[in-house]
Order: sequence, then structure tokens, then C-alpha cells
Amino acid sequence: MTLLSPRSLMIQAGVLAAFLMPLPIAAQAAGETTSGGFGAPGYGTDTQQQQRSTGGNSRSDNGSTMGRDGILTLRNDPASAGANAAQQPQSRSGVTTPGRRSDLPPPRPSEFQKFVEAATGRQLQNFGARFFNDAADSFSPIDNVPVSADYTVGPGDQLLIRAWGSIDVDYRATVDRAGQISLPKVGTFTVAGTRASNLESHLRAQIGRLFTNFNLNVTLGQLRGVKVFVVGPARVPGVYTLASQSSLLSAVVAAGGPSPNGSMRKVALRRDGKTVAEIDIYDFLVQGDKSKDVQLTAGDVVVFQPAGPRVAVTGAIDSPAIYELRSPQEPVADVLRYAGDSPVLVNPNRVQVERIDPSRPGAARFVEQFKLDPDGLKKPLQDGDVLTLLAISPEFANAVTLKGSVAQPLRYAHRPGMRIRDLIPDRDALISPDFYRRKNLLVQVMEDDREERMARQLRRTTATATDGTDTADSRRTGTTRTGGTSSRRTSDAIGDRDLERQRARERDEERERSTTSNDRDDDLAADRERDDRNRSSVSTRQRAAAPLFDELNWDYAVIERLNRTDLTTQVIPFNLGKAVLQGDDANNLELLAGDVVTVFSQKDVRVPVSRQTRMVSVLGEVGAPGTYQLLPGETLPQLIARAGGLTPQAYVYGLEFSREETRQRQRENLTAAIVRLEALSSVQAARDAANRTGEGAAVQALSTAATQAQIGRLSRMEPNGRIALELQPASSLGDLPDVPLEHQDQIIVPTKPAFVTVAGAVVNNNAFLWKPGKTVGDYINSAGLDDAAEESNMFVLRADGTVMHANDSRGFFGGNNLKSAALSPGDAVVVPNKLDYETWGRALVRNLKDWSQIFSQFGLGAAAIITLRNN
Repeated sequence: MTLLSPRSLMIQAGVLAAFLMPLPIAAQAAGETTSGGFGAPGYGTDTQQQQRSTGGNSRSDNGSTMGRDGILTLRNDPASAGANAAQQPQSRSGVTTPGRRSDLPPPRPSEFQKFVEAATGRQLQNFGARFFNDAADSFSPIDNVPVSADYTVGPGDQLLIRAWGSIDVDYRATVDRAGQISLPKVGTFTVAGTRASNLESHLRAQIGRLFTNFNLNVTLGQLRGVKVFVVGPARVPGVYTLASQSSLLSAVVAAGGPSPNGSMRKVALRRDGKTVAEIDIYDFLVQGDKSKDVQLTAGDVVVFQPAGPRVAVTGAIDSPAIYELRSPQEPVADVLRYAGDSPVLVNPNRVQVERIDPSRPGAARFVEQFKLDPDGLKKPLQDGDVLTLLAISPEFANAVTLKGSVAQPLRYAHRPGMRIRDLIPDRDALISPDFYRRKNLLVQVMEDDREERMARQLRRTTATATDGTDTADSRRTGTTRTGGTSSRRTSDAIGDRDLERQRARERDEERERSTTSNDRDDDLAADRERDDRNRSSVSTRQRAAAPLFDELNWDYAVIERLNRTDLTTQVIPFNLGKAVLQGDDANNLELLAGDVVTVFSQKDVRVPVSRQTRMVSVLGEVGAPGTYQLLPGETLPQLIARAGGLTPQAYVYGLEFSREETRQRQRENLTAAIVRLEALSSVQAARDAANRTGEGAAVQALSTAATQAQIGRLSRMEPNGRIALELQPASSLGDLPDVPLEHQDQIIVPTKPAFVTVAGAVVNNNAFLWKPGKTVGDYINSAGLDDAAEESNMFVLRADGTVMHANDSRGFFGGNNLKSAALSPGDAVVVPNKLDYETWGRALVRNLKDWSQIFSQFGLGAAAIITLRNN
């Protein structure tokens, strides 16, 4: 016989004592109130839980008490008059709460999940897994809730008893291990095993044996906790202390449901070595059936079983998942019922199932295809099947599509014998909604304050012109300046492109001013908002040359048809005008289901000029200014003659002829010129930095600043699309060239101005009265040259759009003959600023200084060489 050491005896005694202890005491001795057991995480202590809960009743600030039965008891009622000052609230065993499942690492996928992912490319979850994850995160035992009517009172429950009349009781009593409660000065009564619904009548009957003429109110306070065990393939198996109201499903939720390898179809509850209940979680998840759910008692064991046969459902279904079968085989209809039945988007004529059959020779996996009809819904599914629901085809069985320049581009129902006239019954079906939207914009008016502000800004912009572009703009808009003021003489002759150009310049100046004043930012933003809101209506009113309706191409429309034989696309053209307007049977083609009919506008497919609707604006000094539709081959003199000819005040030499295509090309050329000028400026700055030092650096900085200012002015220029006609000052209507007109051309015939403008690097940027015989030099002398003026690069903008540059009129000895050129009314003289402010004298002195230094150094070197030779 082997003797045990004292240490071994102590360990065995501790184990025996723990075995003989009651279950709650043994659990506390083993520390299970702070651990879930079986590797489960800690869920909280009794003390923490008691701090979270105030008991089975809710007490307000005024001392009133709300019981579990929902009855509010006031502190000044007769039941509280004889309150027992010696009452002591008793604690109960702690209720552990599960930790957040989202904080736990995700479970490893099961082998079947890996198999489905390899087959479908999607990792599907087990059906119902998300419910248990979310439910466990939000799960916590709440004591202050009404108990069910069939709840059985037992040891550890707390009762709130109030009686008044012949007896005065306000006491919290806890049911002891014998199932009794003891009321001071009243007696001891047995309550264990009584249902909550019968508790008050039960106590009333027992107290009534001793006292009469009393009122009684009994509610439940803190409830006892029950300790249960969760075993098997659960998400978090272990030991849990739950509220006494908890049921089998509560324990399942607390454990996070089954693991990926656990079963949801068979969860058993064992009590005293026997299975007392077994639930199918699918019945609860799908139908909400809790009929087999039972209340827990201390010592219950929740047993999860391994997962049974499983199938995967994927494809065109809202709930793709892995579903567990209750039996080895279940029909397709039952599995789809778990998923919410098959949606309408599933193709009923083609459903696939991938099946495993180890008894087949060769490969064990094969594919079956069947229909989702009554027979197909009865098809049994077995373990390892992957059911794929295919989506329906996007094809329309009886649709004809109409698109393009039509009123309603839609799919229309096809019927046998349907033709083009059936699809497009009348002309109204070809009027697009854009026509009516443009038409409705015609009656939208611009705000008066915005119009006035825009006019003031236009005059201010013209009055502050400092270079050739601004001068030319002032001349084109018919604005003259005298002493810094401006007056508009031909405001009615301003076309849409001029207004657009002025609005663009206006917006640029507003952005520049916004950087210097925060208070004006809000006003400018409001103005821009109003401008954006009204721009569409203003442009529609001013742009008279643009037609409201995008005219159709009546000669060409197509039918696109898929050839089912070789799956090629057939394009069948037809004459839309003959089919719709004339009812020609040869063009009124028959349509088939699936055809696509496209109607084009003249913008989509260019038609001959003779069939185009081309609009040209003629404004200014003509007999009938307005918008005219061009005739085929009509030229500039012919259109002016058709517009009533010229008035006696017409100034043909200053006629402005603008074209949209030219404006776009001018914009491209201007952008290229700015890019090239910036590159040249960078090269020049680098060259000057390498060759100049000292005072030359300051000169270089001024020259660079002037160059950047010139680039900035060029970037703000807005092309106008004007074409120079190279006329003579005394030209008449017969002298106009026979230029063929195009769509959206604009012709402005101004009146003969009485001024000549001088702008740029002059003392007085102003307009001077034109006098016959006065030359460029005379007007420059009147304006006065600035110190920064560069006469060698000055030029004249003629009223007909041509330019005379100083380099074009050099004399034999290099003199500038431009000053002797005579000017015509409306001409503008522009004197640019110098880009290099270093005078020739300073450059000569600087160069002589550099050369003297070179020669002096050369002389010193030669003297040193001679000295070395002599020595």
C-alpha cells in the first residue's frame, strides 16, 4: 500500500469537497463566475452584474416603485405606512453575459465551405450564422422586464410584498433553499413551485388563514440565476449563468449558435441524464416557431450535434448560403423555402445542381440540369449538392425599341404584322422634349438688377481696356470713351457671341476682385448663381440664329435586326419621310420582335446643304435686321440685299463678319501662342540670369514681370471669330466679297464712328475725334507716349479687322513709316509696353565694361608670362 504525501491528501480533499458542494457554491469555489469555462472567455462577475442591475423593480426619485407586473406603487400609499425598517435587500447569484462575438476572431471555414468556394468562387456562410453573431453581440440579461405567466418561483427569487389594512407590510423577501419566505410579524409561507400568475392569490390564501381585512400586492424582484453547460460544436462552448427566465434558445444565443461544423437542426437539452427537449433552429429562423423551447433550470446541459447533410444554394437568389438538411434527402422546394422561395428573376427552365456520387466510375462529380416546375421542385437534394439558380435572360420576347430623335425613346409591344407607321403613328411622336423645354425658356425673364449690373460691368470693362484686345472689343461693341467715361452707341447690334465674351471677362474680373475682399465674396457668389440660373433664358433670347427644333433627317433612318441564323447584325435603312409623312408602302417596313428603330437628326447625320436649315443673324444698319434662313449657295452681298440693303448711315468698311468655326480655330491658335510665349519667356529669363549680374538683375526682373503681364492679358482674351474682309474705307455694298455663308454666321453693320482710339503705353488712353488727313503720328502726339512705350512694335487695328504693324512699313534707312499712315474712322492705335527696359546706352556701357575687364585680365596674364620667361 502506497502512502500519500500530505500535499496529495490536501489536493484530493479539495477535489472531494468541491464535488460534495452544491453546484452554485462549487462554481464559485472554482472561479467559474468569472470565466465561461471550457475555454470560454470571461463574461463578467457577480459584483459587476449587480452594479448594472438595481433589482427586480424600478424606483423613481420620489420613492415610487414600478413592479414587474407594471403596477406603480406610491410611497405615500397605505402599503408603505408600516414599512419594516429592518428590511435588508438580499443578493442573488450573478448572471454572466456573453462577450461581443464581433470581438472574437472569425471561425475557420468548414471543409464544406472550402469545397463550395472552390466550386462557385464564393465563400458562403451557413444559414442563420449572421443571426447568432448579431444576437450574441446585443444579448444581455435584463432583470427589469415582466416575467411570463408560467414562470415558476424557486429558491433565490426575490418577492416584493406590500400589504395594508389589518396588517402593514412593505418587505423584500428572498425565497430560501426550502422554498419559503419569512415575513416579520406575519409568518413563514411556502412559495416554491408556484407560478407567477398564481403567486398573489397563493399568498393571499395563506395569510388569510391568520389575518382578515387586508389588501395585498405581490411582485417579483430580482430573479435567481441558473447555471447551464453548453457542450458540443458550439461557437463558444462553456459554462453560462443566465437569468432564471432564460430558455433553451437563450442559451443557444449566448453561446453564439453552432460553429461552422455544428448542427442547427438538432440542439438537445439534457436534464438529470435525460433529453427533455430538442429544437430545430430552422423552425425558429424561418417560421418563428418556439413551441419546443423550454425554460432552463440549474444544471441543464445544452448539447450541439455535428452538422448533418448540407447543400449550397447560389446564383440568382437573395440569400445564397449553405443549408443543412434535416434528413439525408430533402426536396428542392423545402430548401428554397428556407431561402425565402425562388425569386421571380430565376430562370424556371434551367436550374443546375452539382452532385457528388462516389459510386460513379471515373470522376465522382457531375452536373444535372432540370426545370423548376412541380416535378423539379420535388427533386431530392442530398449531402454535398451545389444548387445554382440561373437568372432569366434580359431579352424581351415581344418588344420593339425606338430610340434617337423621338418624343419617347422606349420599348414598345410588338404584334404580328407591325410596321413603321404603327410604331411612329404621326409627326408628334418625332418631337423631342428638348424642343418644348427650349420653347418654355423663352418666357423666362432676367432679373432687372442683374441686367443693369451686367450693363454697368460691360461699360466698365470696355472703359478700362489697356491693350489691343480691349480696344478692339470696345470698337466691336460700338463703345467709345472720352475722359475715362464710356457710352454705348450700338447696344442693339451686339450679338450673342459678344455677350458671351463680355460675360466671360466679367466672371474673370469678379474672381480677381474676390481675392481682395471677403465681404464681396457673398455678393459675387449670389450674382454668379443668378447668372447661372438665367443664362439659359438669356442665351435663348439673344441667340436668335439657333433654331429651337433639331430638325430630323427625313431621308435616312435604320432598323437594326439580329439575324438568328448566324448571329450577325443587319442594318436596314429606310426613308423616314416617305414612311411616316407619305405612307409609302416600300418604306413602311414590317418589324420583327427585337428590332431597334433609330431616328437621326441632321446633327447626327449631315444632310446636303440644300436640305439643311441654316440660320444667319444680320444686325445693325440694314433695312430689316433680324435672323434669316439661308438659301442654298447664298452669299454675303445677296443676304444683305435680301435684308433690305444698307441704310445711309452704314459703315461698310467696319462691317463685322463672325463665324463659329473661325472662333474655335482662333481659340486653338491663341492657346498655342500663349504656350509658345511662356516657353520663350522661360528661355529668355534663363539666358538673362546667366549673362547679367548686379544692376542687370533688377532690369531682368522688370522685364520678366512685363512679360508675365502680357501673357496674363493674352490668356484673358476671348476670340470673337471675326473674319477680316480687307475692304477700303470708301467701300460700298458692291465691294463686299461673295463669301458663301454658313449656319450661325453673324453679320453686324455698324454706323460710321467719329472717333479714333489710342491705347497702350500712352499718357492719355482715350478716343480722339477723327479728322481727315490726320496720321498715326498726329494721334500719338495727342495721346502722349509713355516712358515704357516701344514704338518699334506699335500697330494699328483697322476697322475692317486687318492690322498694320510698324515692321511692315519700315523705311529704307530703318525709319518707322507707320506714323505717316492716315487713319480711318473706327481705327485703333495700340502702343505696347517694352519687354526689355534696358536702354541701348546702358547696354553699351555694360558691354564695354565687360570687355575692358576681359582685356585687363588678358594683359595681366601676358605680363605674368613675360616675367616668368625673363626669370
